Amino acid sequence: MPIVEVTRDRFPEWRRMREQLYSGLDTAFHDKEMELILASAEAACFLSLTASAEPVAMLEVSLRNFVDGCLGGPVGYIEGIYVAPSLRAGGHGRELVQFAARWFRSKGCREMAADAELENREAQQFLSRAGFVETFRIVEFKRSLDD
Repeated sequence: MPIVEVTRDRFPEWRRMREQLYSGLDTAFHDKEMELILASAEAACFLSLTASAEPVAMLEVSLRNFVDGCLGGPVGYIEGIYVAPSLRAGGHGRELVQFAARWFRSKGCREMAADAELENREAQQFLSRAGFVETFRIVEFKRSLDD
């Protein structure tokens, strides 16, 4: 399947896949983050298309300066990967990871990383099968500086 960089006209399909992947986020958050990704030189989203140009999978990637368990930067980071349920276990996810590795190498990366939620065993197993090695288990926190 061809893999193409997302364009604004693909936002509805991209958002639909993001809503399946990232639970608990509202449409406004998705829209804002999608705009940030589209405008960024450090991030991108790619869609995997069927022969009829229907998007059935997505890959969100970024370049990070620091990633736990990695030395040096930039480090290629798979922010999100989604494959339509009917196509899972067919090699599409692995194809997206290989695509990400090529993209990261083209950006000067020597390592790539990803994460999975603690309770998402399916994603953890996928990443292990794709050649990733677990580095840490953490709970992340944030705090706004707009007091």
